[in-house]
Amino acid sequence: MTGLDWNGVGKQISGTEIIRPWSATWSPTARVAVLGANGSGKSTVIQLLSGQMPPSVGSITSPFITADSWPTQVSWTGPNVQPPLDLNGREWVALHGQLRSWRRSPWHYLSESDPMWSRPLRNLSSGQRQRLLLAVAVCTDAPLLLLDEPCNHLDAEGQEWFAHMLGAELEAPQGSARMLFVASNHHPVEVRHCLEGVTPQGDSVPLPKF
Repeated sequence: MTGLDWNGVGKQISGTEIIRPWSATWSPTARVAVLGANGSGKSTVIQLLSGQMPPSVGSITSPFITADSWPTQVSWTGPNVQPPLDLNGREWVALHGQLRSWRRSPWHYLSESDPMWSRPLRNLSSGQRQRLLLAVAVCTDAPLLLLDEPCNHLDAEGQEWFAHMLGAELEAPQGSARMLFVASNHHPVEVRHCLEGVTPQGDSVPLPKF
């Protein structure tokens, strides 16, 4: 059964080809690592999948997501995602929960009682803010989960926390029909739960070893 069709999708920006047209079909439970060095176009692939950027050619379709509902059926985070920095952590989670449904509360993976979540997001460290963004993205109820270099700003402990959280949510019963795409610079922890690797130009590549 098809989960997502990437139909001859290519992207040009200011006349420069960033993604050459290529095609692929993935199942409803695909776990794909988009692997490449900085500047290779992997973040562009994530933005195309998120609907935040239209392709120059081709189309991205899914039987589970209509074109009109795409923004509400995708959960993603990455360097281009910026929460309201004047809100504190608790306020951000509450606001997001009013707009989207949860698969599980993010507080299952974060300590809600920790005083840090009463601070404005702008006053959190980059690692603390990254944990919050990842928990919100992974716990949002959506058939398509997109993570762009999720281990950025995380120390070794934070990286293992992320891997545990993502693995738990992918294995949960409600996660049986969830597609995952992770953009990574060949970071083993980031792609631990991926089952296949592809470059931004559509070439199959092996996953990095742990």
